[in-house]
Amino acid sequence: MRNSAFAFALLLVAFWLTSTGRANAQKQSATAWESLFNGKDLSGWETYLRPSAAAPDQTPIGLNKDPHGVFKAGNGMIHVSGQDWGGIFTKKSYKNYHLRCQVKFGQKKWAPRENAVADGGLLFHGSAPYDFGSTCWMRSVELQIQETDIGDYHNVGAGIPMLQFSKAKDGDDSVDQYDPTAPFQLTKNRVYRSANFESAPNDWTNVELVARGADAVFIVNGFVVNRLFNIYRTDLHQQTTSGQLEFQSEGAEHYLKDIALRPINFYPEGTPKLVANQANMLLSTDKSQVLEVINQGGDTELIAVELIGKDLEQFGLKLPGFPLVLKKGDKLTIPVSIKAGGSPGNQAILQLETVLGPVEDFKVTLRAK
Repeated sequence: MRNSAFAFALLLVAFWLTSTGRANAQKQSATAWESLFNGKDLSGWETYLRPSAAAPDQTPIGLNKDPHGVFKAGNGMIHVSGQDWGGIFTKKSYKNYHLRCQVKFGQKKWAPRENAVADGGLLFHGSAPYDFGSTCWMRSVELQIQETDIGDYHNVGAGIPMLQFSKAKDGDDSVDQYDPTAPFQLTKNRVYRSANFESAPNDWTNVELVARGADAVFIVNGFVVNRLFNIYRTDLHQQTTSGQLEFQSEGAEHYLKDIALRPINFYPEGTPKLVANQANMLLSTDKSQVLEVINQGGDTELIAVELIGKDLEQFGLKLPGFPLVLKKGDKLTIPVSIKAGGSPGNQAILQLETVLGPVEDFKVTLRAK
């Protein structure tokens, strides 16, 4: 992968597995999904809450107390009212996993964010204290779940990662935005996702997290939107590679469902060789084209697509349902189009993603006519 420290860690794990035998390697390759929410109640979860800054009663709430019913389960969903601030978190800790869930925003907002965009968040690699961040969230790393900004990175004290980012505009503001062509930099500051790939309002958005060693990949509706490398606690002089999962309550109503994870298979049996029917696609607004990808190598599982460039919302891709396995000889088709009103000549590089990172030696250039 792109990070040499992670590659070295993989070599160490490979040596350990070789020395302990084939049985452990087979165990590592298990990829069945484990549901973290039974759809009926909050078994396996705990909560920590405090009143919002605008609440007239500032009496502390605390651990596993929810007097206003901020978190409710039913009909296959967790309803987060947003009234009090805090989170609902797993009792267990996890490492080396692929997590997925779906999120949809509701209508209700609470002061002091009643006029702001709806906000929540997925915190990972969480650890005590429960009130480390904003006096209500665990020490952790955040995958932002906020309207139009799902996939931003925020730091909540679990370590400082390296990211690739460059300057971009968010309205009139200059911001740091994920850019895989930029140099690596250490930062505790917010890094915006590469583009807004969220579903339409009132629809469910698929959110995924690949936590792989001290690295992480954020995926929204099948698109990679952010990457973190070598999350590191300078106070402990060690990488952050595991912890609890926590969903935030932060002043806005929203819903969560289909929360599940699976272990990462570090040792796939085959090596893919993916070949596209076109290496360069010149796109116009009056006609879509179909990208065809054939696997001429070993079986491989794909989990996402990544677009690299600027103004990525200009490109329209109808993605298949991920994850999917391409066996030797199988074909993947992706309809590709360009949206009206974009920038002529704008281009993006398309890559395909596995749980271990981008597929090697596969890139397709998309360009607006």
